[in-house]
Amino acid sequence: MKTIQFGPKTYKVAENWSELTPDQYQQLILCPRLKVDGSYDTLENEAAACRVWLGMNATLWASLQLANWQWGQLRQQFNWLFTTLPQGKPPIDTFFHAGVNYHLPAADFADTTAIELSYANMAYVAFANPKEPEPEALDRLIAILCRPRRVDWRKFQKSRDWNGDVREPFSEPRMVEQATRLASLDMSLKLVILDYFERSNNVFLTDYGELFGGKQEPRYGDGRGWVMLLKNVAKEGHFGDFDKVCSTPAHLLFASLLDDLLDKEEAQATSNNQPIQ
Repeated sequence: MKTIQFGPKTYKVAENWSELTPDQYQQLILCPRLKVDGSYDTLENEAAACRVWLGMNATLWASLQLANWQWGQLRQQFNWLFTTLPQGKPPIDTFFHAGVNYHLPAADFADTTAIELSYANMAYVAFANPKEPEPEALDRLIAILCRPRRVDWRKFQKSRDWNGDVREPFSEPRMVEQATRLASLDMSLKLVILDYFERSNNVFLTDYGELFGGKQEPRYGDGRGWVMLLKNVAKEGHFGDFDKVCSTPAHLLFASLLDDLLDKEEAQATSNNQPIQ
């Protein structure tokens, strides 16, 4: 954080995304990014971002008369909002809606199981389908990721199974029920969670991309391939039956699968280079 002088007042302003307040983050994540040519979408959007960054109310902002040099100085100091993307988790761990307190997943899917990540990707594919988008799938995605705290969380913390996740275990029927409640959640908060998932998921898919066929067309266009992959893992028995596979931490499961794949490719490459006897 730093302090800047603006007119007769001083303002304490953020220098990066992690220093923004939850309210500022929620408003600014909706602002358009820079265009390809480096210009802002509109001057109005740029000014709106500046006001939120300063923490100034709309009435006071509307009354300001800025000289060109003043506006130029301001632009230099908040330009990072449009040239950098948020990193890590949003500045909110929980949100309260319709009488329920929901907890977000840890950064980088650290406390996410294989089954919930699979269902999250299925919901995301349905929501982002370019031909037949399903708007309601966004509520399912949020219900999968953001869940109430489990009733026995204190006891769970002291058990051998403690994995750092206070959320209640993923359940498809409960997810459907919560998605209905979350339909009325403020859209700006929905988009904050969506942005968080997209960034985390892009990193995950980059890390484990070879498991998903690279550029090949997926067998299941609706994302069911994620669950089919878990089914195949269960057949091998290394992680136990299907239920145990589903509850395995996503990174542990997919890192193991990737390692097996790389070993197989390495063995195949070595075999192909063997001289003919």
